[in-house]
Amino acid sequence: MKKKILSALLATLMLATMLSGCGGKKDDSTSSNGGNGSGTVSSRVWKFSHTRAEGTDNDIMANKFADSLMENLDGLQIDMYPNNQLGDYTVVQEAVGLDEVQLMLGSMSNGVDPTLSVQIAPYLVNNWDDAYEFYNSDDGIITNYVRESLEKQNIHLLAVMPKYFGAIMTTKPASNIEDPAANKGVKIRVPQMKSFESFASAIGFQTTPLPISDTFTSLQTGVVDGACGGGAEQYWSDYGELAKYIYCLRTHMENHWLYMSLDTWNSLSADEQETVTKLAKEWEAEAYQLAKDNETKYIDLFTEKGVEVYVPSQDVVDAYADYVRTNVWPQIASEYGDIWNDIMAKVNE
Repeated sequence: MKKKILSALLATLMLATMLSGCGGKKDDSTSSNGGNGSGTVSSRVWKFSHTRAEGTDNDIMANKFADSLMENLDGLQIDMYPNNQLGDYTVVQEAVGLDEVQLMLGSMSNGVDPTLSVQIAPYLVNNWDDAYEFYNSDDGIITNYVRESLEKQNIHLLAVMPKYFGAIMTTKPASNIEDPAANKGVKIRVPQMKSFESFASAIGFQTTPLPISDTFTSLQTGVVDGACGGGAEQYWSDYGELAKYIYCLRTHMENHWLYMSLDTWNSLSADEQETVTKLAKEWEAEAYQLAKDNETKYIDLFTEKGVEVYVPSQDVVDAYADYVRTNVWPQIASEYGDIWNDIMAKVNE
């Protein structure tokens, strides 16, 4: 009898030992967002939002940067949300500041800081050398200003993605296109910003401020006969079937901005921050070359489609720039705050 009891006790003890060995290991794979300090290094999951459709240059470049981060930062998973899936750029910019989204590539909202519209001031730059000088993420005067403003919104700027120089698209021909001061005889949509309305009116276009969401229908129904505020790349994507004329006047420089939550940035080690900065610099250099290549690409695509594309000489572009700087900049300087004085000094160097 004692032997049976002892055997039963030993069997029970062995079973308990086996169960504890199989089921007692802690699961460290629980997901957590990057900037809140919870979880382990192996459990970082970041959300990455961008504004363009899958397969576009922005989507390809965003995924390339995400892949480089995951290859170089231990235990990082990045979930991609293209085509405004998490909201438009204004909504996501706020979400990044709250660390609800960790990474973003898109336009810059001036909702919190109206002076950020300085980064698309008309005729601030009109060639690639000046664009790099003013916008590069090392010491570009515009980018440094954007960086400082974003820091106040709890956002860390990583890199700049130049998109295009602005152009004007129309459904009927414009007149006197080589004379900055002459009447162009065309009514165009402009963004709902004083700077765009002022400069487009000054160079001879009739202007109608409209949100971008209303532009296609307004072009289709003849409410307006053209659009300003975009470039050949955007017009190809959004109004390719309606465009008849493209005037590549280099009206402004359009960039998209790659940035991340400051909380997430601060959660990285010094070595990881150095790695992210290095990867962002390499990514930016590739983005600049892509933008320069695309300038020719979209002109060729429109031309092949039968759209008449006007590519002015540098003398004509300079004439537009001088005219706008003389006649429009004094009207819009108050929009940009104190930074405008520094920019004027840089322009006049």
